Amino acid sequence: MILLTGCSGFIGTHLLSKLSEKFEKEEIVALTSLPVEGFKYIIHNNYEIDILKTSLNSLDISTVIHAGAYIPKIGSETNNIADCNSNIFNTYKLLEALSGKGIGNFIFLSTVDVYGEDEITSEQSPLNPYSLYGQSKLYCERMIKIWGDKNNVDIQILRIGHVYGPGEEKYRKIIPVTMERLLNSLAPQVWGTGTEIRSFIFITDVTNAIMKAMELRHYSGPINIVSGNKISIYDLILLIQDIAKNSQPIEFHELNKPSRNLYFDNSKMKDLLCDEMVSLNTGLTLEWNHMKHI
Repeated sequence: MILLTGCSGFIGTHLLSKLSEKFEKEEIVALTSLPVEGFKYIIHNNYEIDILKTSLNSLDISTVIHAGAYIPKIGSETNNIADCNSNIFNTYKLLEALSGKGIGNFIFLSTVDVYGEDEITSEQSPLNPYSLYGQSKLYCERMIKIWGDKNNVDIQILRIGHVYGPGEEKYRKIIPVTMERLLNSLAPQVWGTGTEIRSFIFITDVTNAIMKAMELRHYSGPINIVSGNKISIYDLILLIQDIAKNSQPIEFHELNKPSRNLYFDNSKMKDLLCDEMVSLNTGLTLEWNHMKHI
């Protein structure tokens, strides 16, 4: 059986659908805070260890995909102490409940926010998180590695990059925010010069990589699940406007903090898992069509 946490989140929702395409629904168990229609599920009640142990006793779990986490929806939430700490405490409680259960594989969805500044971010880039959120995920990575070694569990740590696609509108990120403004006949906005570089990977490419990670039987260190392509913020907005057939002038606003480029090397992902398949133009079109109908 496969145990999936975080199945109500952006990535988790898509991943649950992807898992159900490959496996029978009876082979999938969702660990969740809310009921999941059509699947077996366990209500975790803030990852209470005794509840988890009791619920897991009767299940033959072979693979765990730990996607559940506190993820900031806006930049000001990246240093929320209580919520960031919940990533550590809840992961610890999950690991305690799974100890001695004969788990074969444990896949952890971490984040590229564990890195510091680098010209091109790769798995060799310095680990120097800018936020408590990044620090919490890095701590979880190390905790899981120690737990896996102690319990003879194969682990994989996937550092997820800047994901976009249908369903991300709950996060106040540049793509859904820009689309929302255009849908409401408002001008798109740029904070700063717009020359900052970003790299975006489509949600189905992310879920495909996670699925391939389930087949790995050797741990070769964390793998960045990222796009190897890059685009400036300004050009990104022009592309969204072209898809939306909206050409109104962009509003520029002063940015009161240093800007940084975020450009990734995804060669390890391509070597061990899969290449990205969805172009930015195609992915943005899919998200735009989704946004028009919600």
